[in-house]
Amino acid sequence: MAKVQRARGRSSPAGKLLEMIAMRHVPQAIHVVAVLGIADFLGDGAKQIDQIAGATGTEAAVLRRVMRTLVAAGVFAQDKSNRFKLTSLGQRLRSEDPDSVRAAAVFLSGEPDLEGLLLSCVRTGKTAVELASGTTNWIDYYQSDRARAAVFNAGMTALSNAHYKGAVAAYDFRPIHKLVDVGGGHGRLISMILKAYPKMQGVLFDLPHAFEGGRKTVSENGLSPRCEVVSGSFFQFVPEGGDAYLLSRVIHDWDDTKAGAILKVVRKAMPSNGRLLLFETLIAKANELSYPLLSDLNMIIRTGGCERTKQEYRRLYSAAGFKLTRAIATPSPTGMTIIEGRPC
Repeated sequence: MAKVQRARGRSSPAGKLLEMIAMRHVPQAIHVVAVLGIADFLGDGAKQIDQIAGATGTEAAVLRRVMRTLVAAGVFAQDKSNRFKLTSLGQRLRSEDPDSVRAAAVFLSGEPDLEGLLLSCVRTGKTAVELASGTTNWIDYYQSDRARAAVFNAGMTALSNAHYKGAVAAYDFRPIHKLVDVGGGHGRLISMILKAYPKMQGVLFDLPHAFEGGRKTVSENGLSPRCEVVSGSFFQFVPEGGDAYLLSRVIHDWDDTKAGAILKVVRKAMPSNGRLLLFETLIAKANELSYPLLSDLNMIIRTGGCERTKQEYRRLYSAAGFKLTRAIATPSPTGMTIIEGRPC
């Protein structure tokens, strides 16, 4: 009878809400094991909790409770000897896994200065970054401190593993002779595209802080003869001469006014027969809990931007002098969509 009562309680509206409220501890637990590198330690096989605690310098009794919860969440599993081992989810917390999101777990759940400020964001319209630091420029916030910048940059690279999965194959880039990647960071995406299309020329454009990282990525991929690295602000100019302009996870960082200003600068540099390609996490169904909706809350906290629906992008395009021609879904697990536009 007790089991039946517990099951009923859990399925009640209050029980479901309480479970949702308590779910805030799951990303915190994932953050803990990501920082400690536990998935790496388990990479060669199952381990007892004392072994894991000894290797990570933690209290075994407390760590066991964290691990137990993550077993229930499917991140780890336990064998008959109560040794902890990796699951397919836990594998993605390994540093060397091709689809690793370890650095994203370290970044997204590891900023105590920003935690708990969503209510203040809703009340004031300001980001948690601004409330915590006083700066209205979230880029300056993350790049002004070397340690914070390292965590941020690593987190963005890890997120790109999920965002770009299958994205290049989802679009036919063959008609494009010269591609300008605006706000392309360290050049991961444009390198993927240029390697898939050996006849294409490229330009990687971002702020000066990304220059060395971008040049390194381009060089390591053997693309220096075909890809120029240029520094500047997309609020002021973007390089001319491209027949396609790519902005990946850029526009969602800004409100409509600033996003429109960026697109107008791109439109000015683009030929009349050019094309605009935004890689963005599109909100397809606003009534279903999904990564795009959760990412939208992250935009409230960190950047002041937002995730958008197709219709909202259509209006944004129109105001900047573009016509939205296609929205192409990709196999990405994050809802990544290639939103194509043409000058009008």
